[in-house]
Amino acid sequence: MNTVEILIADDHELVRKGLISILTRSHPEWRVVGDVANGSDAIELGTALRPDVAILDLTMPDLSGWQVAERLLESVPGIRIVILTMHAAAPILRRLRKAGVNAYLAKNEAPKMLVEAVERILAGEPFFASTNTSRPTVEAPEYIPVQFILTPRELDVLRLLVRGKTNKELANELDMGVRTAESHRANIMAKVNVESLGELVRIAVRDGVT
Repeated sequence: MNTVEILIADDHELVRKGLISILTRSHPEWRVVGDVANGSDAIELGTALRPDVAILDLTMPDLSGWQVAERLLESVPGIRIVILTMHAAAPILRRLRKAGVNAYLAKNEAPKMLVEAVERILAGEPFFASTNTSRPTVEAPEYIPVQFILTPRELDVLRLLVRGKTNKELANELDMGVRTAESHRANIMAKVNVESLGELVRIAVRDGVT
């Protein structure tokens, strides 16, 4: 049996342990060479260890799963990427496929479908399952939560805007110039496609950026 080396990145330790158990019980020849809690560590460890498969949570504290996937696909030739997510919106799926992700499934599908997903991508077949019905994920045809649109720095700025900070206050807190803060605010509003701070805050709260 051929050994398959796997990297797991998810910010919940219990989830990582569960995924390890699911994978190794089904295939003892599969070896989890690392499990990390954030995207930066996933990139560092993945680049160093060069695993066959990386299983990435889409939403992590610093970098998103698709950002990590893009970096690993560039730096580790032949790596296969599985994305796990709570968000099953079609635009996200299209974005991941465009980035080169091999498999995509909702977290509540993982216990039953993760092993099959890994088997399929190791055989050179894509695996895209997005039937998560545990929560509404699409509010509009092209709805994408702001977490997957903004950079980590922009999310820092957005969190402070939600808390009512002025440009000067958030500039001081994030150690940047006021003009830089103003630029971040303008870029955020452009990316989210809103014209007022009130609307921006409403969307941020809706998507859990607080």
